[in-house]
This record gives sequence, structure tokens and C-alpha cells, in this order.
Amino acid sequence: MVDLINGGLQDAGVYTVAATNDGGTLTLTTTDSGSDAKIELADVSGTLNLATLGLTAGTTNGTSTEVSTTGADIVVGSNSSDTINLKIASLTTEALGIDTLDISSQTGAEKALSILDEAIDEVSNARAEIGAIMSRFEFRSAQIDTSIENLEAAESAIADVDIASEQASLSAASVMVQAAVSAASQANEMPENLLKLLQ
Repeated sequence: MVDLINGGLQDAGVYTVAATNDGGTLTLTTTDSGSDAKIELADVSGTLNLATLGLTAGTTNGTSTEVSTTGADIVVGSNSSDTINLKIASLTTEALGIDTLDISSQTGAEKALSILDEAIDEVSNARAEIGAIMSRFEFRSAQIDTSIENLEAAESAIADVDIASEQASLSAASVMVQAAVSAASQANEMPENLLKLLQ
């Protein structure tokens, strides 16, 4: 049964799925990974169908598995909680499953092509994720540059004060305060002068 299934898969050009006899239990495995990976059993006509093999049609979905590393948190703001998590998928030949390819035969070459297509997809996905992270870093970099420019402008406005102009403004304000105090003093004396006149 295992040989028939594997032969049928290879005849269809599918090398990412393989059947094995695990202690009397038929096990189907795939080199695809992630929650979107799936193996689907569909009935076929002819002498080799699911009923003959004692199987039923169905679909088994994959599951997501957390990677062994959580990556690195890069601080990109003014406080320690403002971070971007940098995590890059492993793209070694072993991780991509292309370290043991054998193209010495036609079957091996066909299998290699199928696995290489899958590896290319994984590399493309990893490049897309890295590109998205780079865009986030560039956006935060632009924000930080703007913040630095605003802070420098504020510092310049404080540090580059025109001393003469500010001294003149201070003198004018001082004269106005003294005039106001004098006027208030004279206003306070008026009731007393009126009382004296009435006496």
C-alpha cells in the first residue's frame, strides 16, 4: 500500500508528501510547514481507490509551531517599551530541506525540483518578512529624525535669544509695572484727600 501511494504521488509529480508504514499504521507526512500546510485524501476511480485501501476521504491541516528563538527587541523610541522585534527565519540548506538532494537519477531530479520550488517559496516569504521589518525601521528612523529636528529647533530658539531685544523688553515691562504701581498708589490716596476736604 505504501509503495502504491508513493508511486502514485511520484507519478503525479508530488514529492513533498510521502507515505510510510509506522508499525502497521499508514502515516502520511509532508515537507510543507505552517498552519496552511495540509494533506488531502480524495477518492479516485479504478482498482486503487480509498475503499480498497481501507481509507476515507478527508483533509488534515497543519499547525503552527513557535520557533526556538524569540528574536531580539530593538528599542526604536524614547522609552524601553517602544521596540520592534527582529526575528529572521533560518534559511540554511538543512532548514530548507535541500541538503540531501540527489539528482543522479530522473526520480531524484524530479523530487529535487519539487523540493526546490518549495524552498524558493520559503525564501521568498522570508525576504518579504525582512522587507516589512526594514520598512518599519525606516519609518521609525524618519520619525526619530523629525523629533531630533524639532528638539534642535526648540533648543536653538532658547539658546539663540537676542539679548539686546530681550533687555529692552524687560526695561519696558519694568517701566510699565512702576507706572502701574504709581497709579495705584495715587488712586489709593484720593479717598483720603477727599475726606480732608470734607473736614
